[in-house]
Amino acid sequence: MNDQAWRAAVHTIVDRPSDWQWVSDRVIKVDHPDGPMAMKRWDRTPGERDTFLQHLRYGERSGIQGIIPLMTSTRGDFPVFEAEGYDYYLEPWVEEQTLTSPPSKELRLLSVLAANHKISENEQTIEEGALEEYEQEVDFIWNQQRLHMEQLADQLEQSRFISPFTMTYLHAGPFLERMFQSGKSGFQNWARHVKEKETYRFVFCHGKPSIEHGLIAADGNAWWTNWEASGPNHPAYDLAYFYQDIARNQPFHALDYQAIVGTYEAYGPLWGEADTSLLKALMLTPTPIIDFVEQYRANPQSYAEHQWTAMLELRLNALRYGAELVKWKEDQEAAMRQSAT
Repeated sequence: MNDQAWRAAVHTIVDRPSDWQWVSDRVIKVDHPDGPMAMKRWDRTPGERDTFLQHLRYGERSGIQGIIPLMTSTRGDFPVFEAEGYDYYLEPWVEEQTLTSPPSKELRLLSVLAANHKISENEQTIEEGALEEYEQEVDFIWNQQRLHMEQLADQLEQSRFISPFTMTYLHAGPFLERMFQSGKSGFQNWARHVKEKETYRFVFCHGKPSIEHGLIAADGNAWWTNWEASGPNHPAYDLAYFYQDIARNQPFHALDYQAIVGTYEAYGPLWGEADTSLLKALMLTPTPIIDFVEQYRANPQSYAEHQWTAMLELRLNALRYGAELVKWKEDQEAAMRQSAT
């Protein structure tokens, strides 16, 4: 979207000419009568917009922490505005602070995420037929992805020249196969537990809790932005997304497993072995790597070969980190079971 369109949208919402600056292709920082604001362009259907607002209202009523409130326009209109054919929303600008003392940004954000899960924890009865249908759907997707992974390897091997990228992917084949099998077994263990209890556990999830979507204010409090994907789901979905983001951003300086797991357990709801099984299924899927290989095949000239290879290795290292974290948690649970006997 060009500068002129953004300027027109700012004038519509703020109701006066205002200075602003780019933050990203979808976010700007705006001078507002009530102080600096973050203004985001949002491409959603009316139904998705209504769901987003309902979830935010639920979160605020329930005491969910870290929600930056949406602001009305200077005319007092609804918090989601339409201008120039797009939807926008405003929220107070939180200036990111550089931390000079522990805990780290990751652990501060994780503690708020965990506390929100604990506040909103609930269960609902699940029909056996619905669970079986979900199992079949997941199993089908897994088998399709696994077959696609093997087909990619066969196609790449047929090239006259085996590039460094191709060699890296082919060497990772046995590891990716183990991840598929481990993830599948994790999902089966979780589904078996749900069948036995006949209930499904859920919390209010952020939906996309990444480091980029978290902010630490001057007072040290953690805030989360981008709640568009929020809603009820199992806490493992939030944790898998957050842990994978940590692995992508810090593959060689990863946070200590005990600090990560311990922070969530200290502030979050009780966590059981079945929850770890679902976390395992979500974290160990090689699907993002397969999708990345498809990007390479579709447009190999968009990056130099060494850049493609480095990005693939980064993704493989992130998956290895996730596997090590899950194994650490499983070993901890096994030790606790042994000590209890």
